[in-house]
Amino acid sequence: MSSTPRDFRSIPNRLNTFLTLAIVSALVGLLVLGARVERGWALGLCVAAFALLFQTQFALLHEASHLKLHSNPTWNRWLGVLSGLLFPISSSMLSITHWSHHLKNRSDQEMFDLYYPHQSRVGRTIGWYLMLVGFWYWIIPPFLLLLLVAPGVFRRMSERLHVAEAIFRHESISVGRIRLELLLCVLTLTGVCVLSGLSGARLALFYAAAAAIWSGTNYLEHSYAPRDVLAGAFNLQAPWPYGWLNLHRELDFNHHAYPDVAWVHLPALSPPQEQRRSYVLHYLRQWTTGPMLTHEPGPEPLKDIPRQYPCASS
Repeated sequence: MSSTPRDFRSIPNRLNTFLTLAIVSALVGLLVLGARVERGWALGLCVAAFALLFQTQFALLHEASHLKLHSNPTWNRWLGVLSGLLFPISSSMLSITHWSHHLKNRSDQEMFDLYYPHQSRVGRTIGWYLMLVGFWYWIIPPFLLLLLVAPGVFRRMSERLHVAEAIFRHESISVGRIRLELLLCVLTLTGVCVLSGLSGARLALFYAAAAAIWSGTNYLEHSYAPRDVLAGAFNLQAPWPYGWLNLHRELDFNHHAYPDVAWVHLPALSPPQEQRRSYVLHYLRQWTTGPMLTHEPGPEPLKDIPRQYPCASS
């Protein structure tokens, strides 16, 4: 990881706090409104707005996982919890599992866009297109529900599949804390549905749209990137204002080079006149190309990426 430039160590505390409160409130409001509207076009607008703001919610959650949603650790934790309520996911759990992504990026464990000769092309292709239509998202809720109600079963399964097993070995974040946050997620979603009268069918419609965007673009900046843990990502040119709505997650090369830099500084990290691939065209390439055959060995996962410069408050 490159040393964090001195000018880019600040965190926009007030802006991030406002965005977190506003986005979560807006998502709740859209669900409540969606329970009441009768016209199809009105419901469609609510669903579309929810799906787009859902991406902002995850971007804020992503900032919290890197300890840069707020410079105060306590505020960062609870703003992260708030951002995760409607995803729904434990912010503390994501802070562990997402860091493992930075350690394993483009290794064989995260090679979703490629396959080796000994691997099934059909199997990889099916998994790839399921990701693009939103299936990756729908794995998460039952997976986390299992952790909430049966942590022992979850631990045995996660260690067998090498998925999220790191949460059981973390020094400062306990499984009990993660389960408490998951319980808050369940209570929040249940409360919104009960108090608003939102039906299960309409709730599924909102989340199907949100999941399709999230799952279909979550790996986008890494698709067909070089097999390198730190350099295996692209900076893409997202259409305005989607880049801002997504808190510049399209600038993933910059993020992997400087994971401690807050989202507001990511554009300034790019060199002048940087040539970027089109976000939309690269997304469409995922559909038209699919998984590609490779003979290139992947990089070994890193053991750690030192956080050299903690960010200061703004």
